[in-house]
Amino acid sequence: MTALTTRTALQVQACVALLAVAVAAAIIALVLTQPGTAAAALAQHDYGGVAAAVGRELAGWLHALLRYL
Repeated sequence: MTALTTRTALQVQACVALLAVAVAAAIIALVLTQPGTAAAALAQHDYGGVAAAVGRELAGWLHALLRYL
């Protein structure tokens, strides 16, 4: 029973790590492609706008991946 629990925990950790890498990559891409917009949004504490932009970036990547497959 312990092996199954350990395996499940490792799978969850791997999924969380992949999600964190994808979000970090999206933030870096956003800062590199639209530095003025990102800096202005962060300076005004508009984190919702940054989160929406990161979500759009991730959705675009997912769309491109699905078209590729």
